[in-house]
Amino acid sequence: LDMNRNPLKRVLVVDDEPMIVSLLSTILREKGWDVTGARSGTDGIDQLDRARFDVILTDLVMPGDSGIDLLRAAKEIHPDVEVILMTGYATADTAIEAMRNGAFHYIMKPLKPEEVVNLVEKAYSQRQVQRENRFLKSEIRAAHHVQSVVGDSEPILRLIAILQGIAGVDGPVLLAGERGTGRGFFARIVHFHSRRSAELCVPVYCAGVPEETLIAEMFGTPSAIEDRTSVPHSGKMELANHGTLYLADFAEAGREVLERMDRFLADKTMVPGGGTEPIVLDIRIIASSAVPVEELARRRHVPPTLLKALEPGIVRIPALREHLEDVPLLLHHFLQEANRERKKPLRGFTSSALSALETYDWPGNVRELLDLVRAVAGKKKQGTMIDATDIPPEILYRNLRRHPPQ
Repeated sequence: LDMNRNPLKRVLVVDDEPMIVSLLSTILREKGWDVTGARSGTDGIDQLDRARFDVILTDLVMPGDSGIDLLRAAKEIHPDVEVILMTGYATADTAIEAMRNGAFHYIMKPLKPEEVVNLVEKAYSQRQVQRENRFLKSEIRAAHHVQSVVGDSEPILRLIAILQGIAGVDGPVLLAGERGTGRGFFARIVHFHSRRSAELCVPVYCAGVPEETLIAEMFGTPSAIEDRTSVPHSGKMELANHGTLYLADFAEAGREVLERMDRFLADKTMVPGGGTEPIVLDIRIIASSAVPVEELARRRHVPPTLLKALEPGIVRIPALREHLEDVPLLLHHFLQEANRERKKPLRGFTSSALSALETYDWPGNVRELLDLVRAVAGKKKQGTMIDATDIPPEILYRNLRRHPPQ
């Protein structure tokens, strides 16, 4: 028995004409499918309780339960199954009803074997893509669960409690913290713990981007900036509809962008690029800033009304120097990640290495710690430990200046 072979693709063929069931079963088995036949819609529905199918190929008009009845039952019992309807009486109304109930496609009789096989394969491919997407989404969601936050210090536990509370409220959020503290990571945690978690969290990076480019990226444009002959494209705000828009370093954006965001928070509308009429969007705004909130208020290009709208949702992300007791946990966590990536695991950190790194003030915060672990781990041999001699001298020197020997 070959345990490595791919599992059979399973298809249910349903038609009240036995010859059609027999013919399609033979054709699909020759293409590697595991075929189950049924000679009525009722029999097809019964089969749904006995096995899971990847694709269902069913006649539309049958005595008793119809193909539409089977489609509805299939989507209720196994929502990810793809259903193809066969009919000799297709009309616009039947096609619309089929698609409205979740059919993958419909095909006209008399049937062409090659067309049937191609359509069944396409349905299977779509099902696999959807399953992979669900898996990836679940992986991303797990990676941004509060349990994925590394640290058990009082500042981090307090931050987690605040994020959990604010995730349940649909208002705008401002994550204030130094660069490297993980503002983007915490923005996604808020998103994945909110009612919008099934929708997109769309990032926009404002720092260092020319205002014209940022306007086109966010609001869309009738043509690409570099090529006036290109087709129109929607902006990221429309992409984020029903989900979350994350504005990283929002205060680095130009005044026009900030004024447009201020208007959006006031009335939930925006005018797409090249348009004249506003459209209503359902978006949660999460902004972040490395600039202290007090300084933002002194920046003339930031509308005071925008800051006032963000004020109830201000969350401060602590710098790593404020919770140095979490450094050992972070070091071991990132070393485990590096070990998985390299597949040449290191054993850990020596006590002298930990002693040096626990007292360092980490001006680059968690990002600096992550970069250090990756850089050092990449130079070490499998099975060894990271020692104080592996730590860059500038870290040791900075430590020495902060903590001179007595």
